[in-house]
Amino acid sequence: MEARILAEAKKDIPLYFKDYQAFWNLTSKHFKDKDLTECYSATLIFKNWLISLNHIKVKNLDNVLSELHEDINTSFFHSYFGNYRSSHMHLRSVIELSLQLIYFYQHEVEYEQWRNAEFRIKHEELTSYLKKHPKLSSNNSRNLIDSITGNWKLFSKYIHAESPSFFQTSLLSSKTKKISQADFGIWRTNFLKTAYQVNKLLLLFFSDKLNSFPTANRDLLLRNMQKTDLHLLGIKTT
Repeated sequence: MEARILAEAKKDIPLYFKDYQAFWNLTSKHFKDKDLTECYSATLIFKNWLISLNHIKVKNLDNVLSELHEDINTSFFHSYFGNYRSSHMHLRSVIELSLQLIYFYQHEVEYEQWRNAEFRIKHEELTSYLKKHPKLSSNNSRNLIDSITGNWKLFSKYIHAESPSFFQTSLLSSKTKKISQADFGIWRTNFLKTAYQVNKLLLLFFSDKLNSFPTANRDLLLRNMQKTDLHLLGIKTT
C-alpha cells in the first residue's frame, strides 16, 4: 500500500505543479502594471508598520505584525495560483489580527495570556471596545469599523463554506484552469479594500505618532489615503 501511495504521489505532484505554473503564468500576464503596483504595495503595509513602530520603541507586537505580513502576502500570491478561497481566508485573518493588535497595544496582561493561548476575545466584543476608544469613537472611525466587520463576515463565509458559491471548485477559474475576470476582480476588490481599511484604522489609532515615523515608511502608509482621510489625520494637503 505504501509503495503504491508513494508512486501515485510522485506521479500526481508534478501534474499539480504544472497546473499551478500555468495559472501563475496566466495571472502574471493578466496583471496590468497599475494592478500589480497597487496590489503589491498593499503587501508592504505591515512591514512598514513594523519598522515604524520599532522606530518609536514599540517592539512587543513584532510577531503579530510579521504574521499580518505573512497573511496579506499569502493572499496576494495565492491569487497567482487562482486559489481565491484561501486568499479570502487570509484576508479574514488580516482583519482579526489587525483589530487585536490595536487592543493588545494597551492590554499587556491579555496579550501575554493570548500568547500562551489563555485568552480569546470575540469579534463583537473587540469591535465594541474599539468603537468606544477615545481615538476611534468618532462617527468616521465607527463607520469604518462597521465596514471592516462587514468584510470579516463575508470572508468568514469562505472559511466555513457556507454555500457552494464559496467553494473553490465552484469558481470558473478553478474549472477551466484559466483566469476569470470575475473571479480575479472579486478577489482584487476585496484585497485592496481590506488593505486600505485596516491601514486607515491603524493610522487613525496611531495618528499622534505619525510625525515620529521614518519619512519613507510614513509615506508608504499614507500612499493610498484620500484627501478626506488625510484631513482626519491632521495632515495638510495642497
